[in-house]
Amino acid sequence: MTAEELVIASTTLAERLARLGANGITCVHQAEQGDPEALPGGVLRLLGDLGLLDSLRTRVPDCQEHGCPLIPSCPYVTDFARDASSARSDRPKSGRKFRTNELTRQLVADPTLLAHRIPSHPIAQWLAARFAERPEWTVFALAEAWLAAALADREPSRDPAQPWMADFFAGTRRELAACIGLLVGLGWLAWENEGRILRLVQRWW
Repeated sequence: MTAEELVIASTTLAERLARLGANGITCVHQAEQGDPEALPGGVLRLLGDLGLLDSLRTRVPDCQEHGCPLIPSCPYVTDFARDASSARSDRPKSGRKFRTNELTRQLVADPTLLAHRIPSHPIAQWLAARFAERPEWTVFALAEAWLAAALADREPSRDPAQPWMADFFAGTRRELAACIGLLVGLGWLAWENEGRILRLVQRWW
């Protein structure tokens, strides 16, 4: 997947969420399995962090319950099976399915809500600190900075002035990519040089 394919405009995000309907359910695996209308797992998790979706932690429905169209071919269906003899126990169900909520409906009605909420996310704050240092980053330099910060985060001497960093890097690079894609979609960052360079267009901090 190219850098450009990861970009999601807020209006496109709203349209895809609208298709889920009231109390609709989606899964991190739908995009993995090739559904072109599904939101990537990193985006779903980021929206869950922001409260724009409910991350299902208990009573996670099985795939038949919400009529997933990928049931015939998806290898993860048994993970969510109600039948204990069919369900896989080595892959937790928690945090892999998401349900639309009132904030989702507000975002569908007003896509600018994303611009108001995303700056509060820790990854957006981490990216803000990087682009405050310099306005352009190569993909490799940014990835190295992320790795260095993840390693430093494991040390006991975390910066007490940044409490939001606690357990922050337990997240994945998919969520970092998702945040970048949404910030580019908002017009605050831009890909250049065939996706090799990420440039600051507008401050969000």
